[in-house]
Amino acid sequence: MADAPSAERGGVERIAKAFAAAREEGRAALMPYLMAGYPDLEGSLAVARAYADSGADLVELGIPFSDPLADGPII
Repeated sequence: MADAPSAERGGVERIAKAFAAAREEGRAALMPYLMAGYPDLEGSLAVARAYADSGADLVELGIPFSDPLADGPII
C-alpha cells in the first residue's frame, strides 16, 4: 500500500473538506448516524448506500457495544 499523509489515512482531511464544501455552499453538512450491523449487515450496508446516494456529506458510524458507558444512564 502506498504511503499517504497521516491526516488522509485518518480521514481528518476528508472530514474537513466535507465541512468546508458545505460551508462554501451556505448550508449545514448532512451527517446521518448509522448503527453498524443493524438490523443486520446487509441492511446496514443498504442504508449506508442510501445515505451516500441521497447526498450525505459524512456518515457517523456507531459501533455496537454491550456496555455503552459514554452514553450515560438515560439510555
